[in-house]
Amino acid sequence: MKRDLESVRIREAKELARREKQLQARDSRFYLPYLFMVLSLIYIVDEVASTISIQFQSNIINEFFVQNMGMEYGEGLSLSSALGFITYPVTLLIVFYRPLADRFGRKPFLVINTFVMGLGLFLVYLSDNIYVYMIGSSLMGFMVSHDMQCVYILECSSEKKRARNYALIKAVAILGTLLIPLLRETLMQNKSERWHLVYLVPAILGFVLSLVALLFARETDTFLVNRVKYLKTPMEDREKQSKEEKSGNAQGGIIHAVRFAFRHRQLRFLMLACCFYYSASLATATYNTVMKESALMTEEAITMALYLYPIGNALMTFTAGLVSDRFGRKTTIIAMSCSAVMCYSLFIAGAMLGWAPLLTGFAIGGFMGSYWGAGDTIGGIMFSESAPTNLRSSVTVINTLLNGIIGGLATIVTIILLPLIPKETFGYMYLALTIPGLIGAIFIIWKYVGETRGLDLKKVTGAEWDKRK
Repeated sequence: MKRDLESVRIREAKELARREKQLQARDSRFYLPYLFMVLSLIYIVDEVASTISIQFQSNIINEFFVQNMGMEYGEGLSLSSALGFITYPVTLLIVFYRPLADRFGRKPFLVINTFVMGLGLFLVYLSDNIYVYMIGSSLMGFMVSHDMQCVYILECSSEKKRARNYALIKAVAILGTLLIPLLRETLMQNKSERWHLVYLVPAILGFVLSLVALLFARETDTFLVNRVKYLKTPMEDREKQSKEEKSGNAQGGIIHAVRFAFRHRQLRFLMLACCFYYSASLATATYNTVMKESALMTEEAITMALYLYPIGNALMTFTAGLVSDRFGRKTTIIAMSCSAVMCYSLFIAGAMLGWAPLLTGFAIGGFMGSYWGAGDTIGGIMFSESAPTNLRSSVTVINTLLNGIIGGLATIVTIILLPLIPKETFGYMYLALTIPGLIGAIFIIWKYVGETRGLDLKKVTGAEWDKRK
């Protein structure tokens, strides 16, 4: 036992020396702009990996299910949704993987996540059957849920500009998804059977950026300060702490994170708000099907719509950041949720009534920017701002799990409904499933969750809201 304790002391002493050296290293005045530029490019890969399969949903369903299996489109879409549940065991590995960033730092996982996203995109490019496609898609889905670039942005920004920087970089990343319609028109040439080619360029970009992050990005000061503080605390003093203190000072771990979240009022109600909010997420993954199968838009018209999709998305994303830093997180959630309903209604009207594809694309982009602008504020910014540094990455795993669980339950509803209703009514069904979740989330956030704008992330304990004022 003594030998084990001594080996732990030696290991921690070596790590302490290394972390202090990292903390003392001075950045050049150009480092932060350079870092944000690299994070923007990585975020582009993340956004492409998040949306590309949605934007090619009709192509994927038609190739793998309609042509290869002889199904009707609605049956194929329903089966595709059901097959998505096979990948859930892989997704659940997030409870072990993401908390490691609270123990080993942010940088290793920024590099790994970016590389594996590139690998997933490359496998889909190579796929000639549903099995290879699902492996590549699962790798992408697993890594985009970690958003380590978001942790970097939040921990490297000042208190007054945190949401603005987050929204600005994400807006730039969303504009970067213009790469998809550009590649549809050039490499794919608007031919449905050539959709695989579009995955190749972002795959190469992911491989290159993972190498750039490995060579030039450094660990965040917020993590280093907290880790050094922990390593300087004698092991004997750590053992004397109460159970609640040990939980609050734990260096990552999903069990510690869950216990911590349920002990504190703010995180409890944020989790409940997320449950309502993610029940409304189905419309974010099906707009390609609405355009192609419900509105019967051509490949050329869809490509034209996708040119304006990132513009509307980026505009509302950046607006969410400005509103968040100026008026607060809670106001942002309400405003963006209302905007999401308006934009999706315009999208359905534009698609079904044959408006110009550019207007249809701008409307669905506005919906995505509004919906995820509010969603990122709840599950990304407010979750992060309501947890201490040593548990921040672990606590956000809860948000990701809720997204997967609630989204999965909502998907079951659509698996049942899709084969039963006409294709022409898909958009109306998704709108009807969106509104109740948004209303429930708004009520909980406004009534029971405390404002987090302007907090110092190095000083947050999570207990600030336990006593109602």
